[in-house]
Amino acid sequence: MTDWGYRAAAILARRLPLPWSNALADAMADLYIWTHPRTARAVDRRLAALPGTRPAASAPPSDARSTYRAFARAVRDFIRGPQANGATPRITVDETTRAMLERTRADGRPTLVLSGHFGPWEVALGWLASEIGPLEALAAPHPHRAVQRFFEGRRAASGIRTLSGASTAAKALAALRAGRWLAALADRACSPRRRWTGLAGCVPIDRAPLLLARRAGARILAGVSWRGDDGAVHVRFLEPFTLTPGRGGLSLTQGAIRLQRFFDDHVRAHPTQWYEWAAAVPGGAPGRPR
Repeated sequence: MTDWGYRAAAILARRLPLPWSNALADAMADLYIWTHPRTARAVDRRLAALPGTRPAASAPPSDARSTYRAFARAVRDFIRGPQANGATPRITVDETTRAMLERTRADGRPTLVLSGHFGPWEVALGWLASEIGPLEALAAPHPHRAVQRFFEGRRAASGIRTLSGASTAAKALAALRAGRWLAALADRACSPRRRWTGLAGCVPIDRAPLLLARRAGARILAGVSWRGDDGAVHVRFLEPFTLTPGRGGLSLTQGAIRLQRFFDDHVRAHPTQWYEWAAAVPGGAPGRPR
């Protein structure tokens, strides 16, 4: 889709009542599945191969249709922008998560927030920026520069500065060393050289963010998000940790294992709200032919 397509979709998302907007997002997802049957079958195979899934009894069926419908609504919420038409998703966090975030914010240390393509992750990141103040985010550049600028503008409206392009790693390192918060996705499709090997779980872990955190002396705060049955966006964090084993922290391998266990547990509970199509599960198939 071009930037004009995203802009038109954003206008509709802002102006349509939420039930109509939901219906339109669902229709677009169904149309995609109808026109891409091979991709839909691959997603179905991946969902079937996920070990130990335990979605709630009220959850939709674990199939490609439910996955793409959830993804379409997550994209809709992102491109619509904050506080549009009074329909900004409600964010829900439990008391433990709220207290953890307060403690993490209070000590003023540089923090790398790691998540994945889980639920409405862009909306959750915007909420985090509203809680802690402006932050920066690492994002893979879109193939179309105009679309990339549109995405960057949407994040900026929520207080998020996108780091991409030339010298991204240097910019990210400088941000952390300056004591700021930086967000990144750990499950992004990456080269075999960057993907952590030897892990037995489902969600792949990109080693680059972990190496960045270790080099900057930053702690890692892992988080996940999902849309609940009530329509609210739920956010949960893992207790933060550092990658300084000599000072009470974890080794790189221990950190990767802890992240994957946390993310795997989330994916098993919400299998249709994981949108990293290129990932594969043990014994399964990749989500999208490449």
